[in-house]
Amino acid sequence: MARIRKSPFHYIIQFLLIINITLIVINVGVWFIAAHQGLFITADFTSFYTGFKMVLNGDGSSLYDLNLQASYQQELMGNINFEGGLLPYVNPPIVAFVLAPMALLPINTSFFFWTIIDFGLLIWLVVLMNRLFIDWTTQERLIMTITILAFWPLTHTFLLGQFSLLFLICILQMYNSMRSSTPGKGGIWLILLIIKPHNLLIPGASTLNKRFWRIAVTAVVTGIAMVIFSSVFLGISSWLQYIQVLPTMSNNFGKFGFIFNIQYTLRGLLTNIMGYKQANTINVISIGVFVGSVVLVWLLWMQRVPLESRRLKLYFAFTILLSAFLSLHAYPHDDLILVCPAVLFYDYLRENSYPRKAYSIFLLISPLVFFIAAFNSFNLFGVFRPPVIIILVLVAWMIYYLILEHRVKQSSVLPA
Repeated sequence: MARIRKSPFHYIIQFLLIINITLIVINVGVWFIAAHQGLFITADFTSFYTGFKMVLNGDGSSLYDLNLQASYQQELMGNINFEGGLLPYVNPPIVAFVLAPMALLPINTSFFFWTIIDFGLLIWLVVLMNRLFIDWTTQERLIMTITILAFWPLTHTFLLGQFSLLFLICILQMYNSMRSSTPGKGGIWLILLIIKPHNLLIPGASTLNKRFWRIAVTAVVTGIAMVIFSSVFLGISSWLQYIQVLPTMSNNFGKFGFIFNIQYTLRGLLTNIMGYKQANTINVISIGVFVGSVVLVWLLWMQRVPLESRRLKLYFAFTILLSAFLSLHAYPHDDLILVCPAVLFYDYLRENSYPRKAYSIFLLISPLVFFIAAFNSFNLFGVFRPPVIIILVLVAWMIYYLILEHRVKQSSVLPA
């Protein structure tokens, strides 16, 4: 019986899978080391817990008083302090209001309780991904799951007690709602992105058209209801303060935990190129490009996109990729959202029988690149963080197929 000879690609995939499985083990070990050393008190969760505690104690109307926040944090952390004396709570009032009961627990217990919630969200994510791509082979879905579990932003999310897993699930559920034509659900998933509102605008722009306008309307109505509901208990002043504090925080380069040069975003790239002294110029460029991308996404989705169209996957993947890279405030853990465009683009290539071996290798290498970057300050040419290069390559890859789709569409409408 003749022996089937395996291709070099098969061995490359196996090798990269071994690396990613090793990364999973290392990442779990990093979390347990952090737990043993009691490092979670210095995690982002402490800033969230500060907001929860203030609401629980009746100080919700002064939620964004930074001096009051600092006094709460000093009491929580004892002799430990964040650089600058404060890691401010800067999420919307509704988040602090809904999660305020978590402050009934001591901060360390509350962190571990949130970790259990995050673990539940991770299980939900894996199940959701496998359902979304049920037509993939078992091997493909297994490789996808291993790659996601090896992705450093996932581990970083658990280390910091962040909302990134919830954010990713909301994005995927929004896509699922658009695909299945359930605008009510889509609008609710969209407005839940208000957890980090700067990441709401670009995905939101994709719904401002004849096909998906009901998603936009549902999101707006639900958002208004959330503001009214939380204002009954916290006062409308909490939202007014929140609106005032956002632009102020954008100017805190290197202060209160706003360290932009470590971000894998356009703003992070510009900060590495120009330095903190050019903060105003960086802000103007970042905001200008961000606004331009909102308009670009709106124009892209103004074209008719049938639900069964292969372009739906490509357009949505590109939209979320822009949202991640052009975000005005996204740290490495926030890049967990890149899972969405990465897998949707693979599904797009797969559905259309386009070459995807190189892309598969590219995806499997990415967790190692993000992991090394987390513990290394190396910048290519002194300005490019390696994960930024990964993101830019993915942007260019998608633009190529967007142009290809445009040409195919144009040729299909030309008279014979």
